[in-house]
Amino acid sequence: MEEIPGLRSKSYTILIHILVWVAFLLVPLVFIESATGRERFMMMGWFQQLLMAAYFYYNFLYLIPFFLLRKKIGRYFLMLLLGLVAISGFNVIFALATSGLIEHHHPFNFWRTATFPFYPAVMAFALSTSVRITMEWFKNERQKKEMEAEKLSSELAFLKSQVNPHFLFNILNNICSLARKKSDETENAIIKLSQIMRYMLQDSKDEKVSLEKELEYLQSYIELQRLRLPESVKIDFATEGRPELFSIEPLLLIPFVENAFKHGVSYQESSEIAIRLVCRGQALLFSVVNHIAKHRSDTMEQGSGIGLKNVMRRLELLYPGKHLLKISDDDNQYKVELEIQF
Repeated sequence: MEEIPGLRSKSYTILIHILVWVAFLLVPLVFIESATGRERFMMMGWFQQLLMAAYFYYNFLYLIPFFLLRKKIGRYFLMLLLGLVAISGFNVIFALATSGLIEHHHPFNFWRTATFPFYPAVMAFALSTSVRITMEWFKNERQKKEMEAEKLSSELAFLKSQVNPHFLFNILNNICSLARKKSDETENAIIKLSQIMRYMLQDSKDEKVSLEKELEYLQSYIELQRLRLPESVKIDFATEGRPELFSIEPLLLIPFVENAFKHGVSYQESSEIAIRLVCRGQALLFSVVNHIAKHRSDTMEQGSGIGLKNVMRRLELLYPGKHLLKISDDDNQYKVELEIQF
């Protein structure tokens, strides 16, 4: 039989309430020595404690959620007062009904009997209010964290969805360029594209993938770029360590590589792109260095487009306080250094 979500926790809560009130009713008997005192307590004391419990749950289950939490302060205190009058009346009626059943050391006093429940009622009010407000605070905090987590998940999904069409657009442009040149490498480019698309459509759905798979994706992307570039463009891609021991969010590193190809490749002058990834201890060190082509320096000044802004935001969401991203632009060199602590 399938368990209803939350049923077990509610059962535990009810059990705890029952045990607390049973102890509250029975413990005083331990400290009463005379039989008459025990008889009187079991008659009047238990009834007054039951009134206290009733006032506790009257405030806890009804007044606080329906009046106090809804900011109906005037009605809340009015209903508290009416509840106090009610338990006072019940205490008087019960005292009169049982006056002949137990031995009284003092004559019946209406005012004393009527006001006697006030002190336990104040305790019940303070206890029920503090417990319920504390519970509501924890509930609100839990809901706030759940909403933040849901918002984070939605934002990450949106950022990841932006990556796919962005890369696809650029890669298709590369293949179109090869096709116009009637290059024999067009077929190979299409095969590489299919490998990239398979990764983007299947593996990138996971929250994390093996760093080794991410590197294979980077390698396919770099090889696809090589097909359209002249020999004057040098590409150095090196790894160090054991990437198979690490997991990373998919499509997190590729924007830095794509940015290097976008702004660091020139057909008029020699260009070089150096990509290095090091797995060291519990840290990932990733760097991309590219020469800034003169005819594209103005583009670099205007910004790095969707790709880098996207990955910067993802890093903030995924690794708050656990990553260091440094981007420098010196001596016609654009350098990205990323460190992630796992």
